[in-house]
Amino acid sequence: MTSEEAAAALLGEARLRRTPVDPLPESVRPADDSSGYRIQRALRAWFAERGDGPPAGYKLGCTTPVMREMLGVAAPVYGGVRGADVHRSGASLPSPRFHAPGIECEIAVRLGGDLDARGRPPAREETAAAIAEVMPAIEIVDNRYGDWSALGTPTLIADDFFQAACILGPPARECDPMGLDGVAGRTLIDGAETGRGRGADVLGHPLDAVAWLAGALGRSGAILPAGALVMTGSLVKTVWLTGSPASARVEIDGLGTAEVMLD
Repeated sequence: MTSEEAAAALLGEARLRRTPVDPLPESVRPADDSSGYRIQRALRAWFAERGDGPPAGYKLGCTTPVMREMLGVAAPVYGGVRGADVHRSGASLPSPRFHAPGIECEIAVRLGGDLDARGRPPAREETAAAIAEVMPAIEIVDNRYGDWSALGTPTLIADDFFQAACILGPPARECDPMGLDGVAGRTLIDGAETGRGRGADVLGHPLDAVAWLAGALGRSGAILPAGALVMTGSLVKTVWLTGSPASARVEIDGLGTAEVMLD
């Protein structure tokens, strides 16, 4: 077993048993972002070997200034999304499955064609042409780590960077992905607004965030495949829930809404 596989097994067991993620042993702890992504790929394989089914896609983190400031991370990152963790709007999820859940307001896309950036970064128009669906979405992130800054960014990357669940609203009708920089979104918790943001906050344009992901995958020899879900990053600073039951709703202009209940 490689050190990446050993680290992935520790993270996978913690995820399935819903136990906190402790600092990884020094012998398998990722020293940098690149080794964190290698463990992340090993974690994806670890879940697949246990009958987890195909992954749903990817989540992006720290694509907006407000999130980079909150987490103290200077550049975007990505993690995987398990198919079992994707739900339709209106879902009710048991709060005990999470340690310390947070709500994020996101634009999600689903690819209709492969986006191959192994040779060159895709242009914005090329990225738009590869997108089949655009949806309002909630990402439920989970602080499985306690003091996440003490663990370090490479370990967070290895563990899919807080990813816990995705709630997808219906695909927007007649949505032109080229206009996603102009939309505005907001988060509401128990009916009260907690923050607003704009599509342009996401690396200047949500399509540029998707292209960034394709490029990052391309540098590791992979493509962003048709059918993949991409959560492009939170428009609004994460709202950490302090109790349950709690209802969360995001509203994004021109795209619609997504809702979830944690009880």
